[in-house]
Amino acid sequence: MALIAYAERAFLQLLARRLLRYSREAEARGEKYYDIYTRSPLQCGLQAKMVFEHVPGGYAPVLYVHNSVALPNETLLEAAEYVLEGPVKCRKTDGADLEYTLANSIPIT
Repeated sequence: MALIAYAERAFLQLLARRLLRYSREAEARGEKYYDIYTRSPLQCGLQAKMVFEHVPGGYAPVLYVHNSVALPNETLLEAAEYVLEGPVKCRKTDGADLEYTLANSIPIT
């Protein structure tokens, strides 16, 4: 059984695509889109937010996770792989806050 439900994964991906679309539209108008969306509480106790960050050649998905229930790192890695749909690596660790990105990050255009 997955730690994160399919509906929660779909919700995180939907919001990430929506934020990407809004920021690209604002960029096309010469403006900046300010993201005020916070991490979403999940049923498993984690708080997560998925975004697409601008990298050379396109955009790369990033998952921000706040581990408020003290789950083991292996479990968090599996959950990040489920949400990002591929092998991931932990990019940054700051206490209970973690950032995951795809290990073979090929930018989305």
